[in-house]
Amino acid sequence: MAKGLKYDADWLVGGPARAAVTPNFSLSEYVRPDGSVRVHRELLAAVQCVRDALGQGISIAGMAPVAGLGAGRDGLFVWLKAADPAALLAAAQKVVREGWLARAERRGERVYVELPDPAALPPLPAERALELAIAVTAAFETSGDPYQQVTGNFDGAGLSFGPLQVNLGTGTLQELFRRFAARDEGRLRSCFGDLWDEWQRMLKLPSRAAQVRWADALSRGPQKARFDPAWTAALQAVGREPAFRAEWLRYAYDTYGRKLVVALAWLKGVRPIPIRNFRCLAALYDLCVQQGSLDKAHAAIRRRIERENPQDEFALTRIAVEERGRVASPQWRADCISRRLCILDRAPVAVAEAGQRAERDNPQLWRLRNAPVHQMERWLA
Repeated sequence: MAKGLKYDADWLVGGPARAAVTPNFSLSEYVRPDGSVRVHRELLAAVQCVRDALGQGISIAGMAPVAGLGAGRDGLFVWLKAADPAALLAAAQKVVREGWLARAERRGERVYVELPDPAALPPLPAERALELAIAVTAAFETSGDPYQQVTGNFDGAGLSFGPLQVNLGTGTLQELFRRFAARDEGRLRSCFGDLWDEWQRMLKLPSRAAQVRWADALSRGPQKARFDPAWTAALQAVGREPAFRAEWLRYAYDTYGRKLVVALAWLKGVRPIPIRNFRCLAALYDLCVQQGSLDKAHAAIRRRIERENPQDEFALTRIAVEERGRVASPQWRADCISRRLCILDRAPVAVAEAGQRAERDNPQLWRLRNAPVHQMERWLA
């Protein structure tokens, strides 16, 4: 999130005029005629979702009630405007169906959008929650569309790709591409074009070490963080395919979602507080991606639960992520804890541990909806 934004609980109330409140909107766009600002953060996220659904620019066209629309809903509605009002309404209605908005109505050239009760937001579908959690975790390591990230051999992993940064060094990239081929080999081949045969030869090399050496020769830049442009374009074509994005989500569940299942089951056994809020689940998912499990901190988590007697899912999750972070390698402890608390609090949190200090931020914090996840058994069974 942008530095300097000021919140009163979940209400944006001030900050630098040019500060981005979501990727495509600045604080100045939400300032009222009298210079004040008071907008619920869930409305900010919903407007960004409308913009993403439309795929083109939207402007904030007013924040005052008109003809009964918005009366008594201060800070929970906004008027929007775009070049094509009909397309804007269709995009807003899509966001209504997804539960981010309660209503969307057109009045002339403007579209009115209104937030549901922010204290009782509709549940997120499990598949959508997993997709959003992946986007938040990926944003700690990469920028832009996470499915377009291609990284060279700067870290010894050879070639890393996508929101989970699967790579040749661990064998995760090879496994994911086996799944892609099983899903639609013809489409996968078309993404690679003339490079397909060489890609197949690389996958058949006798060892991961040989595959990493292949990738090292194609890595570019002083630290080898970039990859050959032709290969980058081929991989990014894969990342644009909806069928492969869907397989990515399945892989994310199989690889990390199951670890989350184990963590949730263990926490339930220690303290039977249901963990359903998306922010809590996203923090624990991020922990599973970065640290694997809660196993190394079981004893410390038990002791702290007994001492503090947490009464809700946020307190329980905070204990879990902090204590697991404290048994990471000393140089990463502050980073691990700050990263997870950033998700829980939806704001950068400064942490000092083992002589290190970290204050992680994330440009995708706006995606962290304060809502339960629906049909958890489809994600966590």
